[in-house]
Amino acid sequence: MTTLETKSRTWDAQEFEHQVDARVQSLTTAGVVAGDSFMFPATCHAETVWTLHALIRMGATAMPVAPNLNDSQEAVLTRYSQAPVPVATWLRLATSGTTGRPKVVDLTHTQIEASASGSRERLGHSDTDRWLCCLPLHHIGGLSILLRTALYGTTTVLHNGFEARAVSDAIDHADIHLVSLVPTMLQRVLDVRDGRAFPSSLRAIVLGGAPCPAALLDRCREIQAPVALTWGMTETASQVATRRPGDLRPAPDVGLPLDGVSIHTEDGRLVVRGAIAPQGEFLTEDRGTLDSHGRVVVKGRGDALIISGGENIDPVRIEQVLMSHPSVTEAVVLGRPDPTWGERPVAFVVGSSDAMLSEWVSGRLHPHERPAEIHMVSAIPRTALGKIDRGQLRAQIQGADGSNELRRR
Repeated sequence: MTTLETKSRTWDAQEFEHQVDARVQSLTTAGVVAGDSFMFPATCHAETVWTLHALIRMGATAMPVAPNLNDSQEAVLTRYSQAPVPVATWLRLATSGTTGRPKVVDLTHTQIEASASGSRERLGHSDTDRWLCCLPLHHIGGLSILLRTALYGTTTVLHNGFEARAVSDAIDHADIHLVSLVPTMLQRVLDVRDGRAFPSSLRAIVLGGAPCPAALLDRCREIQAPVALTWGMTETASQVATRRPGDLRPAPDVGLPLDGVSIHTEDGRLVVRGAIAPQGEFLTEDRGTLDSHGRVVVKGRGDALIISGGENIDPVRIEQVLMSHPSVTEAVVLGRPDPTWGERPVAFVVGSSDAMLSEWVSGRLHPHERPAEIHMVSAIPRTALGKIDRGQLRAQIQGADGSNELRRR
């Protein structure tokens, strides 16, 4: 059966092995040995697949990085690649999350294999599965597809990046069974489809990377899209908790933990236990709870909490109030340093400017929760994975970008 498929050609299992063997030879000639950490640009092409699997086969650690690094970024990541590698590490990933502060995450074969096993049980499995990958290959979301399909013995259909029409067409005509997307990607795919339901061959749309807006879930419910909401992170080799495909309940949870994973809270933060967690346990930065059925409810990052005048302000609550206004399609709230209050909430809002927005907020939020500033913007900046680029938003607050209209209360 086919193991890898791109727009230009396909490779069956025997050809796949031949390509990986050839890459092992070239890396060996270049001086790479077991125990090394090898950094390489992770383009969305077959060459990345061969390099990834060759390094793992050699007992080296793969460190795929964005293909468009500037000189400063490359220098920093090169230093990271030279740090000692723990035993049995398959991947070394540089991640900045939503803060812009880079850090290195090492993932062992135990974590990756446990993640693949838990995902297979939750999403279902067939030996003939074809998983569409249109996510960046220097992030765990895209890499997990390459690794899982190899472990399952199934097929990856690799796109050269994300393009909504190409994804929609592949789902309709290329016999795709699973696809991984972030909410902004799914929204664009639905726009292209203009209300058309997905074919029955599509078993799961794994949706993560950012919270799913209620309006998007409503659109999925109208066409019974097989969405599987998920919550995960680089440190746990991707998924932690995931709903079954097609579970479109209008509830705030992201489903039960994967098999072999347990979750509890410490001081309001979610803690992951199990083989997917580094050293068996990981205290995440995400705030949340478990509902009465043990399903995970994620309430946002702990470092996003705004403390103003001694009051704890949840930015998610402010965002929900702003997005309940009929003229607002998206809203993001974060804290701005304030000499009097310590911090004050600042909002970035997408939608038509409405003179009644401040009145709308005032009638629904406590005085200390009301945004000190409202930036009306055409779009919220996002990273390659669709996560909100909070570093860029903070730069705008500090006056680094004066291109946006600013309304002050």
